[in-house]
Amino acid sequence: MSASLYELIASFVERLTVVEIDVTGIRFFEVRADEIGTPYVVRRAAAKWSTLTATGDDVADAVGRVARELVSPDGLDHTVVLQTAVGPEQEASLRALTAWCPTARVADTPGASAGDLLRDLVARVPLRQSYDLIVARERAADGRLELAGQPLFGAGTQPGQDAHLTVTCTDPGGMLLAVSAWAGPLEPSGLVSIDHAPLPAGRHTLGAVLERPGQVRFPGIEGLRPHPGSWTEVVAGLPVRLRPPSARPAHLVCAIETTGTQDELEARCHWPAYLVDLLADTPTQISVMSYGTHVFGERHPVHVPPRVVLWAGSAAEARLALDSLRPAPPTYPSAAQVEDVLAELRLRLRTGGARTSLLTVGARPPHPRRVGGDRVPPCPLRHDWQLLLRDLVQRHDVKCAAICDGVSPAWERLGPAALYQVDAVDVEELAASLDLTSTGNVLTLPFVAHG
Repeated sequence: MSASLYELIASFVERLTVVEIDVTGIRFFEVRADEIGTPYVVRRAAAKWSTLTATGDDVADAVGRVARELVSPDGLDHTVVLQTAVGPEQEASLRALTAWCPTARVADTPGASAGDLLRDLVARVPLRQSYDLIVARERAADGRLELAGQPLFGAGTQPGQDAHLTVTCTDPGGMLLAVSAWAGPLEPSGLVSIDHAPLPAGRHTLGAVLERPGQVRFPGIEGLRPHPGSWTEVVAGLPVRLRPPSARPAHLVCAIETTGTQDELEARCHWPAYLVDLLADTPTQISVMSYGTHVFGERHPVHVPPRVVLWAGSAAEARLALDSLRPAPPTYPSAAQVEDVLAELRLRLRTGGARTSLLTVGARPPHPRRVGGDRVPPCPLRHDWQLLLRDLVQRHDVKCAAICDGVSPAWERLGPAALYQVDAVDVEELAASLDLTSTGNVLTLPFVAHG
């Protein structure tokens, strides 16, 4: 019977009910599967023969009453009755059970304990769901990190099987080995285990052994221990991108359009101030520039250059510079002197200097070099903002992001690294996109390359 019971445990859908009848009494067990498909045994009820008949009921009536509460006669799964002794109580119990559940399978298992037998069998059944090692990899489209499953054991794998896979540890402090059970390619049903492996940085070929459903062992790693933190914290700490530390200091330039109302200016300054606070404990240099709209008179435009409020200062100085900005009325409604900001920045950058990131915040697009179909007048100094932007990105490796409260398609060009509307900004993601947090990125999960 143990062979067929093994098959039932390996294939039940919702629950497998097992009733044990022995010389002392009757016991009801259930075999269920948890959220990751691991089978486990629960003892639902147990009673001695004397307890069942204490109220005056005969054994058959008492067992029938309990069976009606615990045994489903028409469920998806079988009921198995294990009889280890013969006698009037056992025979009466068997009649009551088969009368309530005619499909119940009956077997004699002399000398075997149902609880011990079931626990032994559930440890030897094959996996009901696939097991993967959770790894991080770079998305081919933009290089951002994403979680993925590296196959360890497929559904149907027998305990005792081993697997090998090669991953990269990027943190000198080691990495977390998180095993997940999967209901489908993109449907993680839960963690099997998460352990910290104190391995040095570099490539490692890991060996894994399926001890039993719900337990994977990594025998070649000394000092492996359970991770005390939560999986939510692990995912929250995943960096946006994986970058090597840079020896060059970081320089953030915030260019903010001041044209508009006080509320509009405060909304534009809110996110740069948040970003400055985020970088307060880093060696990042910060500059603040303000710009407005050109003045077009009847004969000649009046050129007022953008204002450099702070250049390469500290976070504290940057907060003061942001607080000093004041709104200005628009002198032209459809564009602003963004192109002058780009020209000023190019003049100030030097080759081999700090890693520069430009955050442009505003509503109006730049003026073109010459009049186009939209009839927007050209920049008074004939600056070509697209050539200036290309030069900053290609020659000076400037990371450019933008926060806008306008709708011009030019903002997509001004914010190739990251583009947000002014009412919805992820500042931590913005900092990573601008390469401002690359010196502190820590990837605690194994890393695998595409291909």
